[in-house]
Amino acid sequence: MANDLEVLIEMLPWLVANNGASLSEISEHFDITDKYALALIGQLVVTGPDQGGGGLVDIDFEDSDSIYVSDAKSLDRPIKFSSFEAMSLLGGLHYLEQFPHVADASVVSGLISKIQSLIPTVENSISVVAQNLSPEITESINQAIKQNRAIGIDYAAISKDDISHRIIDPSEVYVRDDFAYLKAWCRESQAWRNFRIDRIMGCTETELPSNLPEVSPELEATQDYLAAIELDKAYYGQLDQVEILSFKEYMWHAVEVEMKVYSREWLISMILASGGRIRALRPPDLISGLIERAQGWE
Repeated sequence: MANDLEVLIEMLPWLVANNGASLSEISEHFDITDKYALALIGQLVVTGPDQGGGGLVDIDFEDSDSIYVSDAKSLDRPIKFSSFEAMSLLGGLHYLEQFPHVADASVVSGLISKIQSLIPTVENSISVVAQNLSPEITESINQAIKQNRAIGIDYAAISKDDISHRIIDPSEVYVRDDFAYLKAWCRESQAWRNFRIDRIMGCTETELPSNLPEVSPELEATQDYLAAIELDKAYYGQLDQVEILSFKEYMWHAVEVEMKVYSREWLISMILASGGRIRALRPPDLISGLIERAQGWE
């Protein structure tokens, strides 16, 4: 049986061509149940080019013996894109093409070819560059996830001068804020980590079975606490789970990092546990929180 979207695309033109058809006729034509047909018609009436007044498809289906489409909003025939709409869609598809783990690359490529062939100025095709991801590394990651196997990675720090080797159990790949991330259990730190894939310099297969904890943190958690710290370059590895906004290197092997984190309390604990290798710069409540926590140890 076709999926919902395929049936919906075919159903509206058929209903217009067979206006007044009964529910049983619709079900028989699409080889679906009456209940399923009613559910799809219910989706059609909340579809249209505008969610404002009069912008939705209008179908009268209170009487199952005769279902009428009074206004199909031109969705019963192929949609014609303007040049701007077509180029915008191409830009989105080119962007999506760079994340094969998110969408089927062959499907995206096929859509690009079809839309591109309909644009008169073919020579003016657009190109969108998001990240320079290694195909070999992304393939190794995807295979490890499918086969439930641990992998070894060489992971670069912010400036890529400091590279650490870790054994991790990969869980899933996701995209956020124009970057592809690998969510994995780090065996060295015994904690969940989110690794930016463009900072994975090398990836090696292992024979170790994946050993993921039963419970994992939600990806939807937001990093909304803005702070700035100064730290020793050798301590870069502690910043795996923060969102780096900017960093500035100094001659004395230190770096100033502006970042967003999930929790001020977590950042305070990390600074205090660093043994002086991390220093809080701002905001003031981060510094006062550090002082208060430290005084509580006395």
